[in-house]
Formats: sequence, structure tokens, C-alpha cells
Amino acid sequence: MQKINAVFGNNTQLSALTSQVRAKELINLFWQSAVPKPLAESSFAYQIDNGLLTVFASNSAVATKIKLTQSSILNALDNSQKTSPDFRLCKVTAINVKVQVKSTPRPRPKRQRRLSVTTAQHLALFAEEIGDSPLSQALKNLASKASR
Repeated sequence: MQKINAVFGNNTQLSALTSQVRAKELINLFWQSAVPKPLAESSFAYQIDNGLLTVFASNSAVATKIKLTQSSILNALDNSQKTSPDFRLCKVTAINVKVQVKSTPRPRPKRQRRLSVTTAQHLALFAEEIGDSPLSQALKNLASKASR
């Protein structure tokens, strides 16, 4: 275990990447602490560059809501920055909102389900037994489609 830690600890690229991830995580926690829960669930903070906080929203409705409530969000971010020592370096003066739509997975093709010949025969016999009724007609129709 010490060998792995020594390799990872001495790797400057990995250390730089780890610090970038921690910075992004801190910025997102800063954002999550200041916005209402519905907005926090549908957006995430990406970076702070010269006081400009870039936020990605999951759709245009969320982006519009953030833009409309930008002044109150900026006040909440300012309060969060002043009250929490973790966020004291996160100074935000403006918010840039971008929409990042998540791709939807491809729908699975529906499996064709068919009745076996034996099942179709049993349905037809049962339809004959119950006499003339809407259920009997439906069962006969189902049995005839299955045998095709």
C-alpha cells in the first residue's frame, strides 16, 4: 500500500488534477448552499473566474428561473461566503447561466410477445365453454392472432 501512495503522492499531474477536482467540488457546494433545493437539483456550478460564476442548468426553464432570481441568489451567495470559512475565497459578483441538456438513453425495443400454439388452443376452448359474450369474442380474437 505504501508503494501505491508513494507513486500517487509524487505524481504532479495527479496532484494537480486532485486539486482541480476539490476546487470544482467546493464551488458546487458553495452554489448548492445558496440556492433553493429545486434549483440546486437541476443545476451545478462549474467555475468562478474573476467574480463570474458559471452555472449549468439542466433545461431552459431552470436557466430562466436562475436569471430571474439572480439578485437574491447573489445575496445568498454573499451571505454564505461571509458566514462559512470554507467559502471565504468564493467571491461572486455575477452569474453566467448556460443550459446543458443531458442526453436521454435510447429506448429499448419492445419485445414481441406471442402466445404459444397450445395456449391459443386453450383460449379458444375456454371461449367456446363460456358461451357467447364479449369476453368470449375477445378470447377468440386473441387466440386467432396467436395462431397466425
